Amino acid sequence: MTKKESRDKRVQDLLDAAVSEFVEKGYENTSMESIAARAGLTKGGLYYHFRSKDEVLVRANERFMEPVMAMMERASGARSAAQGLRSYITDYITYWTDRPRESIFIFLTMTKAMSNPSLWEPYRGYLEGMVAYFQGLYRRGIETGEFREFNAQCVARAMLASLDGMVGYLVMDSSISREGTIGDFIYTFVESYRRQ
Repeated sequence: MTKKESRDKRVQDLLDAAVSEFVEKGYENTSMESIAARAGLTKGGLYYHFRSKDEVLVRANERFMEPVMAMMERASGARSAAQGLRSYITDYITYWTDRPRESIFIFLTMTKAMSNPSLWEPYRGYLEGMVAYFQGLYRRGIETGEFREFNAQCVARAMLASLDGMVGYLVMDSSISREGTIGDFIYTFVESYRRQ
């Protein structure tokens, strides 16, 4: 194992330990010491990689965005905007509902970020990027005649907020049909904008 690989492995171990600690104990009850201990490192080893618990939280959250970026890449490569949106909605709901622990962590980080203005900037940048991406995908569908004219920015923002909220409901309530929800989202955010 190279030095870089072992450093990357330590960081991944720390982030995995942090997610487990945050989900099990909550943000306030998790300490840097408990994260380090769970990862099998000293507190000094943890501080070598991260300056604060907030930084650990943000970095762990960034790691969970990697699969979302892959979903967006697949959506961009679809032969049509509608196909890309259908793919993204299906992949997004399926991915997060198959990973309730990670979903809980994402909601925990959002709650922490909302209560701490110093953490707003990374989340604001992420949201702006996501809205711009989906606005562009909707605009592509409008420009190719696949969709009728509508406010693509507003629809992109509504879709993203609705998806995150619905994932929370699906994780908490097993009586809600995931397949039915996916169908409802595809109808609401794709098919209803199709040119008749």
